Amino acid sequence: MVDKDDKLSMSHDRSALLSKLTKRSGLSPSDEQALLAGASTPRHTARGDRLIQEGCETTSLIILCDGMARAARTLADGSQQIVAIFVAGDTLNAGELMFPRSRMSISALTPTVCLPIPLARLDRLVANRPAIARALWLETAAQAAIQQEWMVWLGRRNAQARLAHFLCEVCYRLQIGAEDPGEAFDLPLTQHELADILGLSTVHVNRVLQFLRSQKLIELSRNRLTIQDKSGLREIAEFDAQYLRGLRPPDAGAC
Repeated sequence: MVDKDDKLSMSHDRSALLSKLTKRSGLSPSDEQALLAGASTPRHTARGDRLIQEGCETTSLIILCDGMARAARTLADGSQQIVAIFVAGDTLNAGELMFPRSRMSISALTPTVCLPIPLARLDRLVANRPAIARALWLETAAQAAIQQEWMVWLGRRNAQARLAHFLCEVCYRLQIGAEDPGEAFDLPLTQHELADILGLSTVHVNRVLQFLRSQKLIELSRNRLTIQDKSGLREIAEFDAQYLRGLRPPDAGAC
């Protein structure tokens, strides 16, 4: 049996897990508590674990509270294409809630903590609390904007600009809501995975990384990336963070 103190501790832990999402969506304490009350037990996973299986029934909204994850689509020949990267505070499947089955697989890139909210409970929350409905709409719109930007640099930008833009985007997203936003962060992606994201060969990715290093723009060591010259990297990327504004807390300044 769980005693009162344990219940309070569990509630506190789950509230902390929701903090990034609710801060950036501007939910009131009342709406945050309602969302928390509708959530199931947090799920802890290891790197490589499957968080959502392509083709499986969609039963819950899943919030990534800690760690990083990737989404991929499987093609007829069994190969996969990485189509999205998620960081703490993102919902993993906000754009798929209207589909009966998931159209992509999502795997953990690092150890993660996820908070599921069953659809039956979410439906009631959305019906009774317009602010939660708006937060989900903003989340879906923000992720759609990211996907559009990926399409642009895949189709129109050279290899250096593609990689520079991706690094700028990930850095910006990780800094949102961070207690100590810096220019160094973990990048748990292999060069093969980067190549898949960027539509390049692994050899080409390696060359571009070497170029960015040689220009003193970045340093990458053991999956730890340091941006040494943010303005220089953004210039190569032609990076304009305007499309990411929907991810910022309403009262936050620009990163």
